[in-house]
Amino acid sequence: MKCTLRLLLVLAGVLLNSTSLVAQITLDADPRLADQVAKKASKQIAGYRLQICFDSDKSIIDEARNRFISLYPKIDTYVTFEAPNFNLMVGDFRTLIDAEKIQEEIAGKFTVVIIHKTQINLPRID
Repeated sequence: MKCTLRLLLVLAGVLLNSTSLVAQITLDADPRLADQVAKKASKQIAGYRLQICFDSDKSIIDEARNRFISLYPKIDTYVTFEAPNFNLMVGDFRTLIDAEKIQEEIAGKFTVVIIHKTQINLPRID
């Protein structure tokens, strides 16, 4: 990847009594560098989510989702489809301990409560 960077350097009377100097710099960078930068900018990290319901009937998933949101409005929910079932996953937990705390709180309130290790969104800070 080649990119050209124009750089304006302002030297206050240091170089031959001039007040500004314009320079052009060409950078030759490995294309893998851009890939690494993109990875670092990703909004996902390794973590855990809880699966609290799965069914082939979407209305059952929606009902469970609404019930969970009423109990935990600050925890995000995710519905995915893997034929033939819809899966309701909740949370963006960075550690297994965080996921287990919520798992204990909601045990018995939902069909299943299974911890899955997966890529998660960066957790909310509110």
